[in-house]
Amino acid sequence: MSDNIVLGVDIGGSHITAALVDITNGRILEDSTHREKVDSLADAGQIIQSWIAVMSKSLQSAPNSRKIAIAMPGPFDYENGISLIKGVGKYDALYGMNVRTLLLSQLLDNEHEISFVNDAACFLQGEISYGPAAAYQEVVGFTLGTGFGSAIGQGGHVFDADFWCHPFMGGICEDFFSSRWFVSTYNNYSGLKVNNVRELILNVDLGGPLLQVFDEFSMNMGIFLTQLYKKYKFECVVLGGNISNASTLFLPQLKYYLQTMAISVPVYISSKGENAALIGAACSVL
Repeated sequence: MSDNIVLGVDIGGSHITAALVDITNGRILEDSTHREKVDSLADAGQIIQSWIAVMSKSLQSAPNSRKIAIAMPGPFDYENGISLIKGVGKYDALYGMNVRTLLLSQLLDNEHEISFVNDAACFLQGEISYGPAAAYQEVVGFTLGTGFGSAIGQGGHVFDADFWCHPFMGGICEDFFSSRWFVSTYNNYSGLKVNNVRELILNVDLGGPLLQVFDEFSMNMGIFLTQLYKKYKFECVVLGGNISNASTLFLPQLKYYLQTMAISVPVYISSKGENAALIGAACSVL
C-alpha cells in the first residue's frame, strides 16, 4: 500500500476517466489512466458497472492508498454521496441513490474510502495546485462543456461557485455558456444542423456563422466576467472543458473586450487539460 497514491476519477456526461495520482507532486502514474464512454441514460446498475470497470483497471496499476476521490457534476450531496442529478439528460437513474454505497458494494476490495468533490472545483484545484494559476491568490475557473461549471480559488483553497444558475441577460449563465447554446446558436445562424460542439470544433472551416457564434460567445463571456470582477476582484481566469479546446476562435476577442473594460487580468486555458480534475480530486483528500 502507498499512502501518497490516490485514485482520481472524473465523471463526465458521457465518459469516465480514472488515474492514480501521486499527491506529493501532482503527477499521474504512467499507464494508470483509463477512459471509457458511459451511457448516462442507462439504468443505475449499468452505470455503476461501467464506472467500476474503469476504476478497477486503474487501481490495479500500482500499490495505492485505497483512497478514491471522484470529481462529480452537480447537483450532488457530496458529503453523503447521494446523487441529486435529475432532468438534465444524464444519470437520472441514480437520482436519490447513495452512489458511495453502490460503488463500494461492487469494488473487489471494500476497504476503499470514497470521497466526492464538485467537478469544477476539482478542475480549478488541479490548476491552482500545479498550473500557472498557482501564482495568484484570487482565481476564478470555468469549465465550458455540456454544462457551465464554475469555482473560486482563494489562497489555494477552492470552492464550488454555482454560477451556472447566476442570472444573466434575461436567463441564467448556463443558457449562454454551455454546449447547448453553441449548437442551437450555430444552427440558427447557419440554417444547418450540427449535433454537438465537437462537430463545430472539427469543422472550423464552416466559415461566417461559426465565427459569428464564437464572437458572440466572447462578448457574452466578457460581459459576465466584467460583472463578476466588480464583486470578486479576481487576479486571473482559468478556462477548461471541451469548448476551451477552440480557444483560438474566442480567446483573443475575450481578452480584447476585458482590456476595453480596464480589466487587466490574465486568462489561461487549462494547462492540465482533462487531467486537471483527476489531479484536483486526488489532492482534495489532503
